[in-house]
Amino acid sequence: MNIKKQLAGTSRYILISLVLVFFCNLINAQEKGTFKDARDGRIYQWIKIGKKTWMAENLKFNTAQGSWAYNNDTANVALHGRLYTWNAATTACPKGWILPADIDWTLAIAKLGGAEVAGGKFQEMDSLYWNAHPNIPATAKTISSLLGGVMHADNTFTGVSVWGGLWSATIVTDVPNNYLFARGDKSIGKSSNDKSSAFGVRCVKK
Repeated sequence: MNIKKQLAGTSRYILISLVLVFFCNLINAQEKGTFKDARDGRIYQWIKIGKKTWMAENLKFNTAQGSWAYNNDTANVALHGRLYTWNAATTACPKGWILPADIDWTLAIAKLGGAEVAGGKFQEMDSLYWNAHPNIPATAKTISSLLGGVMHADNTFTGVSVWGGLWSATIVTDVPNNYLFARGDKSIGKSSNDKSSAFGVRCVKK
């Protein structure tokens, strides 16, 4: 065998491999990032799930009506974001972003391995938030930002640090859907609630 030809072939193979690795790394680098909400200047983490770009943390924008800090304590906003009625949630997302519908949730859940594990995968996204906010106490980092609880229609708050939910834009017979997360549970549940209850919001890019 011609040694020069063999070496040349090996060199081409190595070069092609390096190019492929470079472009794969470039693609992966574009799978997550940040954006600024021009309304209040907050910086949010985002992550690509399948073909959709999702916020990787809960929305914190203080709407004129229909949103609350859990237990009316603004200290809870840093970790869990705000809780929104469904009507407020449908208009609360920043420009260029929308409240995800059931089809968006279905595709994301499938991409993350199915309902039995997708809840855990969503909770793992908190690592992006922790890295971006190193000043958050270590004790807070043991609790997923998704476990923001709920404000019920009677204005009582329950569930923070134990469970939480995110609204869907999909509504069936005047009752909107939401997706539920629980501490220590890798699954993701689906339910429906009164529009005047308040849950968390994660937006998807249009």
